[in-house]
Amino acid sequence: MAKIPHEALHRIFRDEPGLFTRTLRRVLAVDFPEVEEVDVLDTDLTTIEALERRVDTVLKAETAAGGRLLVIEPQTEPSDEKIPGWAYYLSYLESKYAIPASLLVLTPKRSTADWARRSLALGPPERPSLRVFPHVAGPDNMPLITDPAEAAEDVVFAVLALLTHRLDADVEKAMRPLVGAIETLEPETARYWFEFTEGGLGEGCTRQNWRNIMKTMSYGYVSEFRREGRAEGRVEGLAKAVLAFFEDRGIDIDRADRERIMNCDDEDLLMRWLLRAPSASSAAGLFVD
Repeated sequence: MAKIPHEALHRIFRDEPGLFTRTLRRVLAVDFPEVEEVDVLDTDLTTIEALERRVDTVLKAETAAGGRLLVIEPQTEPSDEKIPGWAYYLSYLESKYAIPASLLVLTPKRSTADWARRSLALGPPERPSLRVFPHVAGPDNMPLITDPAEAAEDVVFAVLALLTHRLDADVEKAMRPLVGAIETLEPETARYWFEFTEGGLGEGCTRQNWRNIMKTMSYGYVSEFRREGRAEGRVEGLAKAVLAFFEDRGIDIDRADRERIMNCDDEDLLMRWLLRAPSASSAAGLFVD
C-alpha cells in the first residue's frame, strides 16, 4: 500500500499493467503498443558496492509490438543530477534485457514538467555525448477529471490523474467524481483504491479533504480513514459540548480559549473539561492541572 505521494505515482503502474499505454496515449498522444502482460523487475541496478542505483519502478512488458521495458520515475523538483541516473537506468536495462526501454516521468509541478521536457543531455554543452528523451506527464497535460462518467470509465487512470494534480488549487473538483467511480468497484478493490489515493495525496489539507469526503460515504466497510474519522467525530462532539455548557450559562469565552478547546484532539482531556464545564466560572477553570 502506497503511503507517500512519490511511492503512489510509480507503484500504481505495478497494479495496472495497461496504465502505461493508456497514459501515453491519452496524455501525450503517443501511439505506444498495447501492454498485454508485465513482470515487476528488481529495481536494484547496482553493479558495484561503491555506487548504488535504484530505479523507482521498472516493468518488463509484453506488448503487441514485442517486449518493452517500462521505467517509471516520479520527480517533484527539477534536478540535473537525475539526468546521468536516468541515462544509466536506460542503458543498463537495455544492455541486460536486450529490449527497448521507455522512461515515463511523472510530476505534480508544472515547472518540473517543463524542465523534464527540455533537452536533457550529458557531455560538453557544445557537443553533447548523450541525450535523454523521457515521456513527461504533469498537471499541465494530465486531465483533471471532474466528470463522474469519465472517472468511471477508467478508475485507475482517474486515480493517477488526481494524484498528479494533488498540488493544484482545483484538485477538490475531481475528488467526488473519483469517489463515485471507486464505489462502483468490488468492495475489496474499492477499499484498496480509496486508501491508495489517501496515501498518495500526502500530508496536508488535500488529504484531509479526501478524508472528509470519506466520512460522508455510505460504503459497507470500515477503513483506516473511516475509523479515524469516527474518532475525530467523537473529539469534535466533546469540544462542542464543552462550549455549549458555557453558552447555556451565558459565560463568554475569548477566541484563543475557544480555539484551544476546538483544536484539542485528546479525547480524555476533553472529557475532563466536559466534566468541569458545568461548574467552571470561566474557561481558565477548565485548564487547571
